[in-house]
Parts: sequence; C-alpha cells; structure tokens
Amino acid sequence: MSLALVARALDADRIQAAAAHGISLDPVGGVDKATIAVGIAFFGLTFVLLVYAWCNRDYQPIRAKNLPQASVMFVSGVLWFVGDIAVNGHVDLAGGWAKCRLWALWIRLMFVLLFSCCVFVRVYALYWLFVRRQQFRGWKPVVPYLIAMPCVFVFCLAGQLASPNVTMRLDGEMGLCVYSRAFHISTLVLQWIMWALVMVFMWLIRNIQASFNEMHESLLIVLITLLSLVQNTVVGTVRAPIAAHSKGQNATTWVDFIDTNFTIWIILIWPVVQSIFNRSAYLALWRARLVDEGFRRGYDVSDTANHVETTVCSLDLRPASVDAPKDDSAWLYRTMYADAPELPGAPSAVRASLSNMRNGRARGTFSSTLTAAHTLVSQPSVTIDKRPEYM
Repeated sequence: MSLALVARALDADRIQAAAAHGISLDPVGGVDKATIAVGIAFFGLTFVLLVYAWCNRDYQPIRAKNLPQASVMFVSGVLWFVGDIAVNGHVDLAGGWAKCRLWALWIRLMFVLLFSCCVFVRVYALYWLFVRRQQFRGWKPVVPYLIAMPCVFVFCLAGQLASPNVTMRLDGEMGLCVYSRAFHISTLVLQWIMWALVMVFMWLIRNIQASFNEMHESLLIVLITLLSLVQNTVVGTVRAPIAAHSKGQNATTWVDFIDTNFTIWIILIWPVVQSIFNRSAYLALWRARLVDEGFRRGYDVSDTANHVETTVCSLDLRPASVDAPKDDSAWLYRTMYADAPELPGAPSAVRASLSNMRNGRARGTFSSTLTAAHTLVSQPSVTIDKRPEYM
C-alpha cells in the first residue's frame, strides 16, 4: 500500500473520530502547505530587510529605528509562526510536532507576548520622551520586559505542570492539539491585558506631533496587531478547535505572519529605501528635520529665542576627530536647557545660521535649515550625533 493511500486512510479515521464529537474536521492538505510556503517567503523578505539594515546600521536614519528591538520582534515573529504551524494544525502531529504544550505555551504564547511587549516598549518610550519629557535610558527600557516576561513564564510553567485535560492535550484520534475552554480563555485574557496597556499609552501620546512618523508608525502597528488579536479571539472562540477547520486555521496563520512582518516593514522600510535610492539627500533632509521640526514639534514648544536655543543646543555638533560617545541613546535630552555650544569645527555659514536661530534673529524655517544640513553633509569635518535607538 502506498504512502498516499495510508495517509488517506488515516485522514478518514480522523474525520470519523471528529464527527463522533460533533466536529467537522478538514484534514491537512495543499492549502496548509501553501500557507507555510507563503509565510516562509514573507519572513525571508523581512530577513533580507533586517540584514541590509544591520549592514547599513551606521546610516543615521536606520540606526534610529532600534535594530536590536526590531531583531527581537523578527525572532519572536518566526517562533510565533512555527507555533502556529503546530497549534493551528498545518502539519500532521507526529513526532516532535505532537508536543502540543511545547508549541502552544513555550513557543507560540511566549513569543506572541514578547512581540507584544516590544510594541509596548516602543509606545512607552514615546510617552517618556514626548509626554513626560524625561530620559528613556538605564532601567526604563528593560522594566516592561522584567515585569511581563516572568509573569508569562510562570503562566506557561503552571500550564505545563497542570493536567493536560485542564490546559491543552493532543487528541490522538483526531490528530489535533485541543485547548480546554477555560485555559484558552485565560491565554486570550493575558494577551488582552498586554494590549490594554498598549492602548492606554497610545491614548496618553495621542497629542504628540513627533517628526519622523514615530506616532503614525506606532498607531499603524498597534492597529494591525489588534486586528490579529481580534481575529484570533473571534475565530478561536467561535470555531474551536481552530485546527479542525481549514478556513479558520489558515486565515489565523495568515493574519499572524502578515502582522509580524508588516510591523517590522513599517519600522524599517522607509529609511532602508531612502538609503538605497536617495541616500545623501535623505540624510540631509533627516538632519534638517532634526533641527527644524523634530524638537519644536515633538516637545510642543513655541518659536521663541529661548526655545529655539533649546532645539539647536540639542544637536551637539563637534569635529569629526572627537569620538562619539558609546552610549548615544540620551542625546535627545542630555543637553536640554544647556548653554548653546560654540559649534567647533562647523563651517562659518552653518554656525551663523544656527547662531541666528539660537539668538532669535531667524525663524528657523525648514528651507533654511535644509540648506544648512546639506552644507553639513558636504563637510567631512563635522558630525552630528545619532538619534536615539528607541523608535
């Protein structure tokens, strides 16, 4: 008997066993293989994007996007996807794939919540920088992880130690990973608690008008991920067990891997594209916005001499011979309200332009600052400190 005939016989037995429980079972088929293939292709493209970003990490607009955090999100997304393959029933559960609690708890749930925590930290950083106007360094970026991930670990450990009938088990007759209803609801509640916190902080930062699209990027990321969570909640509740229904399982997995990949693309794609096709001009524009738009709009300050001084002073211009500090994550606020620098090593025209802005003799228009930024780019003797890696 051929393997194909054996597989069909096993599928018939599983369909009959599921029917005895009142469940209409769709066996693993070509649609599942296509879903896995498309998911791998998505993550492959995102991996190429990340590799390019890391290879060009010295390009300031790319460096500002916090590549370590984006990489953690990518790894979390890949493991989330692998967990979906097992839990959503895209493969026959034999051998290692049959370890349901490993895939559901330690892979899928763990990394769904780590991914969510990364999104929260992104929004949390904007809150501290633009609403509280305080530093976001030291322990602050780490505290959300230190609070959330131990709680997730305890939850997963409790689920692992409890009886499979109380949490999740492999139904050998149907060949499916099956949640108990109470445990499935508890996993959804845990995810919704995390996203409730994200939405609270999105509300708190709703009025900031930050440059470089941080607010709009974060809003789009939150909306996409909320769509994934709503879809998982509805389908997982109405069509339980989700792994039995081809349309529900494939739709859920598609939404999940599109969410994780699009999130990383939203963060990185614009500076990466600009670095390929418009590298020098975009860098000049980016630096000009740093002076002309970013601080004044991001901190909601008026165009007075004192406030413009604060904006210009935050740049920290220095000769190229002076090494930049190893930890530049605090440049946004470390010179705030300090005396204006003498701008050593800068061309005289740039010094005059920024000095006029500092003293209130110029309005600091975007066009004039763009000219100054182009001059800075063309001068090898001057460097501008990098933006923080929080976005």
